[in-house]
Amino acid sequence: MPNTFYGKKVNEKIILNEEETAHLKITKKVEGETIKVITGDGLLFTATIVKIGKKETILTIIDKEEQQEDYKPYVSVYLGMSKWDRMHLLLEKMIELRANSFYLYRGEKSDINYTNLNKFQRTIIETSKQTVFAHIPQINFVQFEEIPKKDAIVLDLDGTNDNLGKVLKELKGAQKINLVVGPEYGFSKREKDFFSTNEFKTVNLGKSIFRFETSAIYAMSIINYEYNRLFI
Repeated sequence: MPNTFYGKKVNEKIILNEEETAHLKITKKVEGETIKVITGDGLLFTATIVKIGKKETILTIIDKEEQQEDYKPYVSVYLGMSKWDRMHLLLEKMIELRANSFYLYRGEKSDINYTNLNKFQRTIIETSKQTVFAHIPQINFVQFEEIPKKDAIVLDLDGTNDNLGKVLKELKGAQKINLVVGPEYGFSKREKDFFSTNEFKTVNLGKSIFRFETSAIYAMSIINYEYNRLFI
């Protein structure tokens, strides 16, 4: 994995926090050495280590390069709250597949209720560093009823569409796709009625019964293939 770090840009300096400073020390970096840094704004910085402290590191910017990461269509993923080990894996893989943003909602069958996003954000940053994704995806909470209806694809065992590729062709030209994934125990009847009433495109993925994280990874892979997203 590339040793790319995450920092905050302050004027012509970049500051690494305590966690990133610890990472810097683990990788045996020293003052005067040059490293690569992302700050979440789509730029990959080359910077020199000026001072390594106990709780932060100060870098001086040498060069910057805008990363070609305009993946189209833009994909927002709406995730039903589920156990952390499964969500952690899902986040990692979806970032590698270049999902653009995430929204977390509590479904009626969710057996857990997250109240802050700290560990989600840490996972997103760590994976973005490892895969050099300079436009670090954002994650926010959303209410179930706030999931947008436009260009939304719901992954559900009882989905009325049995061909995701066909649905994606119908959405050809869409600038954004909203991919909705249920919690690990699926959607309730009321939630399915909500999707049906509001004309969401509900899709089943065939006869194999996937875990929720597998269905999301599978669907994201098909989206990338259909739109050739990763070859921008």
